[in-house]
Amino acid sequence: MEIDGERYAQVADVTNLKTGSSLAFEVNLSSNAVCGGFFVRGSNGGLHAYENNCPHTGAPLNWTPDQFLTKEGLYIQCSIHGAMFKIHDGECFSGPFSGKFLKKLRVIERVGIAYVALIEVEKNPP
Repeated sequence: MEIDGERYAQVADVTNLKTGSSLAFEVNLSSNAVCGGFFVRGSNGGLHAYENNCPHTGAPLNWTPDQFLTKEGLYIQCSIHGAMFKIHDGECFSGPFSGKFLKKLRVIERVGIAYVALIEVEKNPP
């Protein structure tokens, strides 16, 4: 699908994704590769998308399926070493990668459906 001159993939229905919750997804790229990522619904209702890679270890961030956030749902937390990241921009503020960022993906939400820009995903394949 093309939106504003860029290729986007329809990824998930996020209608029921509540504030302070997260949802894992995979995007199939044209090269038959798959990129794993996750959505987070921020406190202002905005939808954010990131690659599911800890910038420190490269391991997936989630504790269990779809669980990327602290218990209170305020921050993204790495399941390996507990580093914490801000939801709105992916900046690490606690842990060995402090001051660095998760790889943010461009996401558009239309009528409860989330679309991720493929150009962002293809630049940094897993």
